[in-house]
Amino acid sequence: MKKRVLSMVLCGIMALSSLTGCGSSVSGDSAKAAGTAAAETTIEFWTIDLKASFGDFFNDMIAKYEADNPGVKINWTDVPYDDIKSKLVTAVAGGNAPDVVNFNTQMTLTLAAQGALVDLNKEATEEQKSIYTESLWKSASIGDSVYAFPWYASPDIMFYNKELFDQAGMKVPTTFEEALSECEEFHEKTGAYLFTPDSYFNLLISENLDVISEDGKSAVFNNDASLSLLEKYKEFTDKGAISKTKWGDWDEELKEFESGKLAIVSSSGSSLSRIKDEAPDIYEKVAITTPLTGSNGLSRNPLMNLVIPEASKNHEAAIAFANYVTNDDNQLAFCKTVSIFPSTKKASEDPYFTSDTESLEGQASAMSAKASLTSEDFSLGIGNQSTIEDAINRVYEAVIINGDDSKQALDQAEADVNAILAENAE
Repeated sequence: MKKRVLSMVLCGIMALSSLTGCGSSVSGDSAKAAGTAAAETTIEFWTIDLKASFGDFFNDMIAKYEADNPGVKINWTDVPYDDIKSKLVTAVAGGNAPDVVNFNTQMTLTLAAQGALVDLNKEATEEQKSIYTESLWKSASIGDSVYAFPWYASPDIMFYNKELFDQAGMKVPTTFEEALSECEEFHEKTGAYLFTPDSYFNLLISENLDVISEDGKSAVFNNDASLSLLEKYKEFTDKGAISKTKWGDWDEELKEFESGKLAIVSSSGSSLSRIKDEAPDIYEKVAITTPLTGSNGLSRNPLMNLVIPEASKNHEAAIAFANYVTNDDNQLAFCKTVSIFPSTKKASEDPYFTSDTESLEGQASAMSAKASLTSEDFSLGIGNQSTIEDAINRVYEAVIINGDDSKQALDQAEADVNAILAENAE
């Protein structure tokens, strides 16, 4: 049940838009030094939807930190996903800003662009910054600034229905291009859909098509390459070989997969427990491999982070605690509690992730470790990314659902994104 709960949290984040550890940041003498410096300090620690299922884990971790850091008190508050941003804004306005807050990358970048978060490249130590996988450390960056400690990740892996592929007499595709070229034949042979495309924004990233200019001032995705990509997908959707089910909607895709109407779904390893609970007959037909990729060769790795609000009165102590929560030991321990993946270099190399090759769950863990090496949290490194994504993804709504002209839809998306970027520049 715990795995299913966090699966819903992780994948809700995916729809809205994705770690190692062994005593790296604040431990031993450095931990005690931080505790001494932060004597009589209270750290307000906010997380998203974790207490109900993982209360014991976090209470134990907090108790150990307090014992190792005399004079530091951690107050833990768990907040529903939909309330986290508004609650933070209210707290800051009231002069009661928390010190360490759990955000996804899109939320982080939006607040960072507003000057609301501490730049960890400036305020964290080199030792604290050095433990993370480089691509994940840079996920929450704008220019030379980094605004979050990466925490737990959920790299995409592929679940596929062996029975449907046997029925079709076809191999499992490895790229979106292969899947697109084979989807019509697969549908004719099985009556099921081979795959559901990712969101249009993610397709652009996957196919190495720039979304915004290097200086972050203008949209650059409205070109012949992106139009051709859209038209190719529209062609097979119009033929009925690709479902019109909302592209990039993980929950809808999983329902289709669980009903046997979809052969492939890409999601985090934690989704396996949901498939087992909701569709045990399909679970028996599942096999696991690397996810579909585009021309950039990268798959998605949605990430949760810990940030320090600029309004916190305890920057140094807050950074020390956030670094502790996301260190090698604590990330690895959390990964052993639920099917997620660490963001630190050392923890991600732990044999735990590849030791079980017999069970589906073990295979999912091993595949997550493999996929993480060629994955990213698809980040533009700019504020308001979520609104930019929404504007671009409305192209799908206009063209695939409503049948509007593709070029006109791209023109409108370009205008909308330029308006957002202009707001960012103000």
